[in-house]
Amino acid sequence: MTFSRTCLFATIALSLTVFASSFASAQDDVRKKGDRACGGDSRKMCSKFFGQGDMMVLGCLQENKTRLSGNCRKFLTEIGQLN
Repeated sequence: MTFSRTCLFATIALSLTVFASSFASAQDDVRKKGDRACGGDSRKMCSKFFGQGDMMVLGCLQENKTRLSGNCRKFLTEIGQLN
């Protein structure tokens, strides 16, 4: 019984690790796409917020939505961060 319980916990732990890794990988993919789509815009309009966190830069991009490039506007709309 103890062996089965140990195997079960090990399987659950491994599954959670794999899930967390794929989630982190998906976040990295979104970040890379965002950098490609909005990197120029953020450097132009929001560089004063660099080092203050991603949410500050995002807020700046949202406030400047009328000035964003088409690629950046499309990306932010697709990920639900721009109306």
